[in-house]
Amino acid sequence: MSRLYIAIVLSIFCFGCGQRAIDPPALTAKVAVKVGPPADPERALFEQVRSGTYQINAAMDSIEEARKTAKEMAARETGQTQHALLTIASNLDDAGGTLSDFADDPPPIEKFKSDFATQDDRRLKAIDGANDALDAVHDAQDLVEALLKSNPPEPEKTQLSEADSALDGCVEAVEDAIKTMGGKVATN
Repeated sequence: MSRLYIAIVLSIFCFGCGQRAIDPPALTAKVAVKVGPPADPERALFEQVRSGTYQINAAMDSIEEARKTAKEMAARETGQTQHALLTIASNLDDAGGTLSDFADDPPPIEKFKSDFATQDDRRLKAIDGANDALDAVHDAQDLVEALLKSNPPEPEKTQLSEADSALDGCVEAVEDAIKTMGGKVATN
């Protein structure tokens, strides 16, 4: 009898008392959170512009390094290769020049707020300018890739590979600036 009693207690213990277990999806249900506008939209835009300006300056530094490298390589080359490297440097110079129009820090927050519409317009122009600069960097990348496909001898091949990697960094920096300012990266 004690065995029967133990078996009944164990089965109740193991199988429960008929209560239904909680479904796993109920445990992992996501809660929808409404995200409204920021408490201070002018301050939020100010922070976007300030951060975006920082990113633009970082992109300009990257582009300038790549431009210098292309110019240095062009000085050692002749013919079509030299022409391609000078074109790369020119494209990068154009990209940097376009970005330089938007490299100044925004005014202090009080002035920014008092001239909000103008500041937002400047942000939108900076996004457009950064997309234009991105096109110029992509053009430079295309030329570097064409030079790499021509299978140049060493050390030029290594230098071109390094330049290609540097241009990837330039693209990333410009795209970060666009996104930070609340823009979208234009697709070709």
